[in-house]
Amino acid sequence: MSAKISVIVYILICLEVGVLLAYLPWSPFWYENFFLSFLVNKLHASWLVPVLQSGYVKGAISALGIVNILAGLRDIFKFRESVHQLSDLDNTPSNAAKFE
Repeated sequence: MSAKISVIVYILICLEVGVLLAYLPWSPFWYENFFLSFLVNKLHASWLVPVLQSGYVKGAISALGIVNILAGLRDIFKFRESVHQLSDLDNTPSNAAKFE
């Protein structure tokens, strides 16, 4: 039962992180980012703003989001296999020897 819950939580995290990484670079939040302003002021790195607002960087971050979404979808379609593999990890001989 815990293997199923673990796989479901993994799928939800993958999908959530993927959607955020795919969406946030193209949203207004990316330009009005408190954390970016804080880093620029603390590090005196004015070059950081144009780099992070570059289309190439935003595209790379969105691509990472799409990879996360695809990883979540893969585990949705192979749910039983993922649960079985995770259950097999729990039933390794090292764990079985502890209970004897």
